[in-house]
Amino acid sequence: MSKYITAFISGLAIMLIFSCSAPVAEQNSGSVPAAPEVVVDLTVPPPGSNATQDKWDTFDEAKRQDSWNKYIEGLSASESETDEPAVEEEVVRTPGSGGGGGGGAMSVIPVITGELTKSTLEVYYYGLGELSAGREIRVKPQVTGTVASLYVSIGDIVETGDLLFSLDNNDLVKNIERTSEKWDKDLELAEIKLNDAQDNFETASSLFSKELISQAEVDNARKSWEEARLTYEKLQLSKTSELENLQENLRTTLAISPGRGVVSSLSFGAGDQVNNTDFVEIIDIETIMVTVPVPENIITRIKTGQKVYAKKASSPEYALEGVVSSSALKADSNRTYEVTALFENLNQKLLPGMLIEAQIQLVRLNSDFVIPKESLISEGSGYFIYRVKEDNTAEKVPVQTGSSRGGLIQIKGAVSEGDQLVLQGQSYLQSGMAVNVVETKEYLPERTEF
Repeated sequence: MSKYITAFISGLAIMLIFSCSAPVAEQNSGSVPAAPEVVVDLTVPPPGSNATQDKWDTFDEAKRQDSWNKYIEGLSASESETDEPAVEEEVVRTPGSGGGGGGGAMSVIPVITGELTKSTLEVYYYGLGELSAGREIRVKPQVTGTVASLYVSIGDIVETGDLLFSLDNNDLVKNIERTSEKWDKDLELAEIKLNDAQDNFETASSLFSKELISQAEVDNARKSWEEARLTYEKLQLSKTSELENLQENLRTTLAISPGRGVVSSLSFGAGDQVNNTDFVEIIDIETIMVTVPVPENIITRIKTGQKVYAKKASSPEYALEGVVSSSALKADSNRTYEVTALFENLNQKLLPGMLIEAQIQLVRLNSDFVIPKESLISEGSGYFIYRVKEDNTAEKVPVQTGSSRGGLIQIKGAVSEGDQLVLQGQSYLQSGMAVNVVETKEYLPERTEF
C-alpha cells in the first residue's frame, strides 16, 4: 500500500512542476505580438496633437497628411526603442515625432524664439491710386500771333524766368521805334523853348536889378519860363508812359516760365499761328501727387497730415512716404471720396499716370506687446502663448488679445519685455516640455510692408 502512495505523490509532483514551467517556456518561445494597425483619418487630428478640431478643420489636406506622417514616424521610433537597451541620455526629436515623450526618454522640441517686444500698432487703409504731377502749369500766348521762335521741346527742364517762346513782334518793335522818335523830336523842341524862356527870365532879372524894366515884365518872364519847364516835364512823362505801354505789349509776345519743371506738352510749333487756347505745359515731378478713392466709411477717419506709404505697382522695391494733403468733401458717382497725398520724388522715378499702391494711416494705437498671429494658440474661448524659461522648458501663458494689423496682434497678460516668445514649434509643445532653441530672431518688421 505504501508503494502505491509513494508513486502517486511522485506523479503529482511532476505534474505540478510541468504546469508551472509550461507558461514560461511558451512565453520565451512565442513571437512578439504585432503592433496594431494605424488607421489614418484626415478628418481628425492624430492622437497627441495640440490642434483642436476647429483648428484642424482650417488645415489643408497636405498639412493634415504631414501631421499624420509625423505621428506614424513617432510610433515607429517608439517601437524601435523597445528592442534597444535603455540609455540614459537626452533624445532630441523633430516636432511631432514623440509627442510628450515615451518609453522613458525625454523629448526635446526644437523651437525658434524671439524677444517679446512692445510696439505701437498702426492701422492703414489700402487702396490704389493714379499719380499726377505735384503742380501743372500751362503757359499760353497773351495775344494772337505767329510763333517766331520756340526755345523748348518736350522733356526739357526749365527754370523760373526761362524764355519759352516768342511771337512775331516786328510791327510792335517798329511802332516803338517810331513812337520814340516822335517823342524825341517833341522833347527837343520843348527843350529849346525851355532854354529860351530861361534865358529871357535871367535877362529880365538882370535888367530889373538895374531898374531898366518893371516888376511886371520880370514876373511875365518868370511865368513863361515855368510854363516851358512844366511843358517839358509833361512831355517826358507822356513819352515814358506811352513807351512803357508799348513795351508791355511787346512783352506779351514773349512767354516766360513761372517756375521750375519739365516741359510735358506743346500744342504748337515754330511758325504756327496761335491764340489763347494754345499752351506750353510744364509739370513739377520733384513733388508727386497720388489720388486714392476711399469709401464713405473710411473718409471720416482720414485727416490732413496723416502718413501715407506708397509704392509703384510695377516696381515694389521703390517705396515712398508722404502725407495726406487734402480730401474731398463730396462723393463721386461711385460713392467714393478722393484723398490726395503728396510725396517727394527727388529721383523722378515716378511719373504722372503711373499706378500706385498706397496705405493711408487711419489710427496709431498705443504701445503694447505685439506678437505674430502664428504664435498665438487658441484654446476654447481663450488664447495662450509659449515662452521659454531659463531652464529651457516651455511655459504656457494665457493672454488676452487686442487690436491686430496684418500678421501682428496686440496681447496682454503675465508677460514681460524680453521674454523668449516661441515663434515656431509651439504647436508641438506642452507646458514643462524641454526645448532646444535653434534660432532667435527679430519678428517685428523694420519698416511698413504691404
